[in-house]
Amino acid sequence: MVVVIGGGASGLGVAWDLLLRGIPTTVVEQGDVGGGTSGRFHGLLHSGARYVVVDPVSARHCIAENAILRVIAAAAIKAVPSYFVSVDDDGDRYLSPWLDGMNAAGIGVREVPLGQVISAIPDLNRQARRAFSVPDAVLEGFTLLRLLRDNITQRGGTVLTHSQVTQVHQVGGVVSGVTVSSRGAERLIVCDAVVNAAGPGAGQIVPMFGDQIEMQLSAGMMLVFANRRVGHIVNRLGPPGDGDILVPHGRTAILGTTDIPHGSPQPPVLQRQEAVYLLEQGERLFPGIASWRALRAFSGVRPLFSTDSNEGASVRRRIVTRDFTVLDHGMRGGVKGAFTIIGGKWTTYRLMAERTVDAVCRHLDSWVPSRTAVTPLTEASSQGDPVGAIVCECEGVTLDTLHALNGDMDTWRTRAWFAMGPCQGAICLHRGAAIRQSIVGVQAAMQEFLALRRERWRGVEPVAWGDNAREWALTEALRHQTLAEEGMNGR
Repeated sequence: MVVVIGGGASGLGVAWDLLLRGIPTTVVEQGDVGGGTSGRFHGLLHSGARYVVVDPVSARHCIAENAILRVIAAAAIKAVPSYFVSVDDDGDRYLSPWLDGMNAAGIGVREVPLGQVISAIPDLNRQARRAFSVPDAVLEGFTLLRLLRDNITQRGGTVLTHSQVTQVHQVGGVVSGVTVSSRGAERLIVCDAVVNAAGPGAGQIVPMFGDQIEMQLSAGMMLVFANRRVGHIVNRLGPPGDGDILVPHGRTAILGTTDIPHGSPQPPVLQRQEAVYLLEQGERLFPGIASWRALRAFSGVRPLFSTDSNEGASVRRRIVTRDFTVLDHGMRGGVKGAFTIIGGKWTTYRLMAERTVDAVCRHLDSWVPSRTAVTPLTEASSQGDPVGAIVCECEGVTLDTLHALNGDMDTWRTRAWFAMGPCQGAICLHRGAAIRQSIVGVQAAMQEFLALRRERWRGVEPVAWGDNAREWALTEALRHQTLAEEGMNGR
């Protein structure tokens, strides 16, 4: 038995790899699946084109995994045209080393007539100089997390949400079990190894393994636009920077990202000045982007290692790889059978899991090759499209869908996009609370209501200008005057 700490892409990927090798597995996640960094990214399946100059190892990993994920997780990958566009002197200077890096990494690249690209993307900077097609795609993170979780449970694995590992037990310096706290109750899980896949929180777990590590965390803000004005992935050609990529996602588009040193695994409080700065950077690709309707802002925390001590610089200005590291704490003087996986990208989660489980198998002296690269993640059997009363009009979420999910309101958000539309839950949260109170009681339902209300509105505040500010005022009036949310400050 192996216990995996963390229910994001890395943790679920490790669990799936273990199960395919015949090793029983339990995942322990402190919140809900995808509640951390894995649910807070811009939705890009990297080709590696972004890293061929600054991090060629990561670039080679990305292009290889890109091809694998298109096959094994096809339901979560959306193929859309993707371009790198040179818009200024920075792009022109970067072009030669970038093309050399693309060829060295084996990433297909093709120059596209500029007129063709501008015709397809009218909002693009008309001063653009050259454009190149690359094999990026859209990765629907919550869909892939659902696929992983469903396949894990179908194969006999266990996923414990809203649970924490509070103690690691050992016998003779070797892992023997863990204590798990779940909703106020504790239980002992006997196991032979523990994998720490807690992302930005990994450094807080490591002391239980008798070890210490230094992580370099950075936070990045992204902006979600209410309308999909651009149906293509567009990158600004140049060294990776702020506000240099736009990714279409469903009926929206996401502009990313900033890069600010951050001292906590939890995302920072979102600031309006950062959103304004991000829009200013986005103007280089899309003049007038500041007038687009920004639906909300959100932020994720990158868990990376650094090889220098320039703490005041951003991750992009420090010597930091976007590659991943697998730590065997027994080899570092800590508890044997304890492992940590740090770094990497959503695109490389499967490779990260494979390398981690390779290390676990060596510890268990039970070598079985990984099968994740050739085993598709299958969809659960469907009874057809859900029917019933509409609960969330913006996203078309029905009552039957919510009942089938059998989870709390935040689970509805991540798995059905409940309260993710333009109104950000102004009305449907009340309906959701009424549904939940019949299941969990009034007090628990109200706690879920307030938690999701705060989560939604903290992303709206930083972009509350223009039409957004007017809609915010309207929904505030509806909440407090029509729906009687007196004393419920959701922000």
